[in-house]
Amino acid sequence: MFQSATKDKMSTHIIRQVREAILKGELQPGQCLPPEKELVTQFGVSKHTLREALRTLEAMGFIEIKRGAGGGPVVSEVDMKTTRDSIANFLHFQNVSVSSLSEVRKILEPYLARRAAETFSAQEIEILEDIDAKCQAIFKREKNIVGTREEIDFHVFLARASRNPVMEMILDFVNSILTDIKSHMKPGIEFSEHVLASHHKVLKAIKTGDADGAEKAMYQHICEVEEELGELGEEKKPTVNKAV
Repeated sequence: MFQSATKDKMSTHIIRQVREAILKGELQPGQCLPPEKELVTQFGVSKHTLREALRTLEAMGFIEIKRGAGGGPVVSEVDMKTTRDSIANFLHFQNVSVSSLSEVRKILEPYLARRAAETFSAQEIEILEDIDAKCQAIFKREKNIVGTREEIDFHVFLARASRNPVMEMILDFVNSILTDIKSHMKPGIEFSEHVLASHHKVLKAIKTGDADGAEKAMYQHICEVEEELGELGEEKKPTVNKAV
C-alpha cells in the first residue's frame, strides 16, 4: 500500500501517504494499520522516524495509537472538534477579526434562519426552544451567557439542521472563534441581554414560519454583535498619553 519515503523529510512523506489513504477510503475508521515492523519495511525508515510520523498523525486526529498487547495505530474518524482545531491553529496567525467573522456570518446565518422558518419540523423547533430555554436559565443564574455551549448551539443547530456538513463545520468554527474573542473581551450583562432578545426574535419568526422575519432578525443580530464588540474593542485599546 505504501511506498518508501525519500530521505528528505521522511516523516512528512509518511504522514502524507497515510493521510491520503484515509481520505481516499483505502483505510477506514476502526481499521488497524499494518504492524510496526511491516510499516518500517514498506516506508524504508527507522522505527524512530515511523513513530514520530504516527504521533503526528495521532495529534492531527487521523489515527489513535492504542497501547498494550494487541495495540497499535488504528484509523480514527475525523470529527468536528479535530477539524475545528486544525483550522484554528492556522487562523491563529492570521489576525482574524470580529469583522471578518461577522462577514461570514452575514452571508450564511440569515439564509439558515430563513430555511429554518420554511422547513423546520415541530421536533426541530422544540430542540431550538430547549436550547433557548437553557440560555435563559444560565443567564438568570449567572447573569452572563458569553462562552457557554448553549449560546453557540443556538446558531450551530440551524446549520446542523440543514444537513449540510460544510455549513455545520463553518458555523461551528466561526461561532467558536467568536466565543473565544467574546470571552477575552468580557462584554457585560447588557450584551448577554441583547443576545437573548435577538435569539428570541429569531426563534419567534421560525416558529411562526415567517421566513423574511427570521432572515431579517438574524442579520440584525449579527450586526448588533459586531457593533457592540467593535465598540468594546475600542474601549479596551490602550491609550498613549503624549507629553504637551
